[in-house]
Amino acid sequence: MSEQPHAAHDDHGDHGHGDVNPFVQHHYDDAKHQFDSGKFGIWLFLAQEVLFFSALFVAYILYRSHHPEIYAYAHKYLDTKMGAINTAVLIFSSLTAAWAVRAAQLRQQKLLLACLATTIACACTFLVVKYFEYTHKVHEHILFGTKFDPCVSSNDTPLATKLNLCPGTKTTIESREIVDDQKAHVLQVTGGCFPNVAIDADTTTPGVQANCKVYEVRGKLKKDKDAGGKEIFTLVETPGSRKDVTNRCRDPWNEGLAEEGVETVEIDGKKEEPEKFPCWKPSFQPAVCKTGWFFPWTCEGGKCERSTGGEGPFDSLAECSSKRNDAESKLKGLGKATVGECARGGASAILVDYNDKEERESPTLEEEGVKIVTDCTGATSVGAPDYFKATPPAPLAVGKKTTSSRRDLTEHEKHEKEHNLLYSGPPPEHTSMFFTIYFAMTGLHGIHVLIGIFVFIWLLIRATKGHFTPDYFGPIDFAALYWHIVDLIWIFLFPLLYLIH
Repeated sequence: MSEQPHAAHDDHGDHGHGDVNPFVQHHYDDAKHQFDSGKFGIWLFLAQEVLFFSALFVAYILYRSHHPEIYAYAHKYLDTKMGAINTAVLIFSSLTAAWAVRAAQLRQQKLLLACLATTIACACTFLVVKYFEYTHKVHEHILFGTKFDPCVSSNDTPLATKLNLCPGTKTTIESREIVDDQKAHVLQVTGGCFPNVAIDADTTTPGVQANCKVYEVRGKLKKDKDAGGKEIFTLVETPGSRKDVTNRCRDPWNEGLAEEGVETVEIDGKKEEPEKFPCWKPSFQPAVCKTGWFFPWTCEGGKCERSTGGEGPFDSLAECSSKRNDAESKLKGLGKATVGECARGGASAILVDYNDKEERESPTLEEEGVKIVTDCTGATSVGAPDYFKATPPAPLAVGKKTTSSRRDLTEHEKHEKEHNLLYSGPPPEHTSMFFTIYFAMTGLHGIHVLIGIFVFIWLLIRATKGHFTPDYFGPIDFAALYWHIVDLIWIFLFPLLYLIH
């Protein structure tokens, strides 16, 4: 930063500096000595600020090198447009901050005030945009650590969650808070997951197929104890509150629907009906329905309460085998019962999408709430996909084509389809760490922006009083240097978090 030479003092015996400049402190030889000392001090301060942020950048690099998949997935949660707006705003504010220094050097009072006010306005704009970014993430539970419980995938597909508090959706998931060995409060799923070995997983199409009856039930919880003296909670259903959820949610990947938000689509010359809400679908999410050991069972006969089911997940094969033997003994005499072998696999939750923003609280001991109850009848035989079936010969007609060609997808289209499928699925494990780093880096940067606002407001007040002259403009120069570093850090953060995937 260029600066005008500072006027030297003619009389060092006057510790008040007489009529030279009342803001030049007496322990400096002259104004230039004070300016150079201040410049050296601000550079030392900025050097330690760079070291401060460097620790976070090292954490970013290490975690990205070990878990590149979470960056490929989680960056889609970030709003690139908002990040780009903030980048442009900060770059422009750096210009106005530097211009303010030049205006003070040339004693251009009106320009100085305008530049300081514009810098403050840009900084406030940055924080307002960041506020909208943060509030959206809070609303969708896209947070850090154990608070990461997203309502939607990074492609805005509804997900099953542990807290089950997402507006417009409700799942079968039940959870409780436990304290682990590190004394951390962790949410643990206690029910609502259905073993994939007990329902049909169609390998020809993405996702999990299921044949289930789904109900919305209202009621309150009742606390009781099981045979072992452990506390359990059961739902006391409010009479007449049960509602059937009969519609299946449309799966754009299985049904060939291309565009999001399309109410009606045309497939093979037929227009399909708009999706009806509420609707349900299986939702496989490893962060919620943990993998483990499961066993399926079927029971046919008048005494059987359910025709098909599955138990799990269990942490070990031994635990699964023990529970399997118990289930086999209980099912004896109830009809034609079959208990499958223990197998390692995953589980799914049933997700009901209401397509609205109404809050549906989970039932508590004190208040009535909504619970999703499902009865999955198990695997159904899935025929060959339509494209494997022979096409019946069309009747011949004069002038009519007898064959039709099917265009293969380009490499770009294949890449886009694979990525969209990735982003519409559940978050990979450890995705919460991405947002821990994201909030740490952007939050710390936001604090520095807020400090900069207070500094520039202080400078603006002083500038209105005419404190800054060609021989005393150090505070504005030092604040501008601080602001350039703040802007430079964001110029690194924007591509690292928002663009590189």
